[in-house]
Amino acid sequence: MNFAKSAACLLGALSFPFGSASGQFLELDFRDEKAFKIIGVNEFEYLGGEWYVDVQDGIFTVLPCFANFGDAYQVPIQLPPCPAGTTGLITSGDIDGDGIRETGLYVSIEQPIPAASIRPFSPERIELDSAPPSALPRPVAAFNWTDQSARIFYDLIADPRNGTGYNVAFYVSRRFYQPDELERHRNEIVPGVYRFRFPALGATAEQPRDFFLSIAHREMVEAAPGPGGRDVTTGGIFVGNDFLLDDPRWNNGAIEIDPRLGFEFEWEGFNTATFLGDDRVTFAIRDRETGLVRFPPVPDPEANPDTRQLIGSSELGIPTGIDIGSGFFAPNQELVAELEFRRNLVSGNAVDRSGRFFFWDIDLIDSYPGFTTESFPLGTPVALRAPDFDYDGDGFTNLEEFGLQTDPTDPADLPNPTPVLADFTNQCILDIPKRPAIGSRLTYLIQSSVDQENWTTIDENDPNWFLIFDNEERITVLSRRPSDVNPCFVRVRMQQN
Repeated sequence: MNFAKSAACLLGALSFPFGSASGQFLELDFRDEKAFKIIGVNEFEYLGGEWYVDVQDGIFTVLPCFANFGDAYQVPIQLPPCPAGTTGLITSGDIDGDGIRETGLYVSIEQPIPAASIRPFSPERIELDSAPPSALPRPVAAFNWTDQSARIFYDLIADPRNGTGYNVAFYVSRRFYQPDELERHRNEIVPGVYRFRFPALGATAEQPRDFFLSIAHREMVEAAPGPGGRDVTTGGIFVGNDFLLDDPRWNNGAIEIDPRLGFEFEWEGFNTATFLGDDRVTFAIRDRETGLVRFPPVPDPEANPDTRQLIGSSELGIPTGIDIGSGFFAPNQELVAELEFRRNLVSGNAVDRSGRFFFWDIDLIDSYPGFTTESFPLGTPVALRAPDFDYDGDGFTNLEEFGLQTDPTDPADLPNPTPVLADFTNQCILDIPKRPAIGSRLTYLIQSSVDQENWTTIDENDPNWFLIFDNEERITVLSRRPSDVNPCFVRVRMQQN
């Protein structure tokens, strides 16, 4: 038995919001989960998904204090002491789902409520009674159902010998989809009404009785290009549910942003057909390497790894984007945006809590427009900050000094893109280190000439020069012949994109 897992289960998983006048707690929880990484306009990678269903009839809630598992099993959970002492004894059931029955587990619990409709400890009797047309295998009887029901004796303080017995029915079913199984996921779990058959309380093998719960699964937002209301019978009906980041800043699978110029995203896909009354959208930005939350700002991201900002709800409205503004980040950082869409559609004693997760990479770059916001004196006219203007009069334009990493306001800080001769061969070499984190916004061009009047950009097919390197860090050229044959007439130019 996994005691740490058991404690977490007791402290959180067995708390349900639905009740009735008779005090019954009954809920069917349905979740269709998909995760996507957006890599461009109308481009994505499916990261995997899950179909999760659980049902609980009855409830017991562990008090927020140390869980006493008996002298042999003391779990090191730092919680306040229990003034009530041990009040409950679990005599049967696998509450943590690890395949090991909990026998003799002592806990401190509040007044439990027993199952009133569904029989516990009978997972073999559960069936998906009906579902919309799909590729889901039929019949789905006893399909991956984990029995986490429990029998609890309560009020051991008042009656330490006997207590009062309570049965709580709790069943969980999970069906996983791997990153290469998007079509299977879409074809099996489709919008429509799902009706589940459970063994009724009091039923026996001789006198079986059934209890039914239904859930209406509505259309969900999908990554673009999505199936658009697709089911396996129609082949697809467009309902405008494709989540689309139609952003001009995409480059090589990431969105490039100079954070000094603002920090915003706009998207499509959330509308009145896909965003219902109690749905919620949350957003966060994480460090791509560590996974720590960088936005929203939290005092200790390591202690709050799951913090996200609520940006869409019935009170906030349907989100069409987010504008974070400037000041939160600096260039030369690699981040990932994380957006979670969580449905909360209640129908009787059933709730659809399906979710979609969208991720996309962000490269924070150093662009010339962002550079000008902090590199020129306050109040410098726009014309003097123009990329083709030479602010300090040293013979190099502002853009050239940006690319060659010198100060455009200091005439003494002069770029020096000078070729050198290779040892022994006398071939000309020009090596230009590139400014870090420029992304795709700036292109370095090395040009050659034979008369210093007509210039040609060197590429891989140049008859007189080798293009040795042209990567994120540097651009380097080498003449094909010695300098007395191939003159070292080369220069570097910058081009904004």
